[in-house]
Amino acid sequence: MSEIRVSIVMPCYQNAATVKKSIRSIQAQTEGAWELIAVDDGSKDDTLAVLAALAEGEPRMRVIHQENGGVSAARNAGIAAASGEWLFFIDADDYLTDDALAKLLALADDDTDIVCGAYVMRYTDEGGREAVSTCAHGDLQTVLESLIRGDSALNSMCARLYRTDMIRSRKIAAPVGVKVGEDVLFNLDAFMAARACKMTDDVIYVYELGGDSAMMRAKRDVFAGSVPMIEGIGRFIKRHGMQTVLFRAHIDIYVRTLRADRGRLRAALSLTYAMTRKITDGVDFAALDTKQKIYYMALRMLPVLSYFLP
Repeated sequence: MSEIRVSIVMPCYQNAATVKKSIRSIQAQTEGAWELIAVDDGSKDDTLAVLAALAEGEPRMRVIHQENGGVSAARNAGIAAASGEWLFFIDADDYLTDDALAKLLALADDDTDIVCGAYVMRYTDEGGREAVSTCAHGDLQTVLESLIRGDSALNSMCARLYRTDMIRSRKIAAPVGVKVGEDVLFNLDAFMAARACKMTDDVIYVYELGGDSAMMRAKRDVFAGSVPMIEGIGRFIKRHGMQTVLFRAHIDIYVRTLRADRGRLRAALSLTYAMTRKITDGVDFAALDTKQKIYYMALRMLPVLSYFLP
């Protein structure tokens, strides 16, 4: 077994102003058996120089430089280079609570492949307002539904441990080219493959949002930007034959994303027959409960009726 318990993968792009704070939060961890793999993804600012300077005084830190390929390509490079028992992802403009790794490792055992914590979203342009997001607890269906809907802390690749051997043996990778929701697609595959997962409501990760941060940019043109993620979710559902059990969650990702862009009425008018065919294809109508049968028939007959969905 590796002496390194956790390989921390940090994709970096144009983060010269924030990466030092992120790395200091790693160095402050009460659990010290970690390595940091910082992947500079072709930054045009001083990010690489800042990383190199920090690595000179930190033997547990390695820096990888590559041509710009996006956050997923950077994360995949980090996965390939990792030597620890567990993988942990952190973005270069966020930071950890001091005992983040220790709290997650305390829950890990030989039968668990994913350990998840809660996170705080701190809105720096709103006076530091904070919102805590915790993980959905429950069986595999509950977890997958939450991932598809995006209604808990489960979606993020950060704030959790993944067993490195599980990720590699199942060839799970961040989807290159998906700019919104790449975490969701990675996590659907990871949770599907995991033997068991554990959750804690302890906050172990802090997202700092505001101005022109990546997460704030992702909130613009929500549906158009989310199409690759939505299509990837559809492929996942079909690949695993879960069209019926995940039917309602599949509806929700379309409806919620459209409503985020266009409001309730315009979203209903925007839901096309082509979309509803993708949602209902392969669904066993007879196996649905009464309410879901009504949803199924409404979507097949007249998609605009999605206006009345809660």
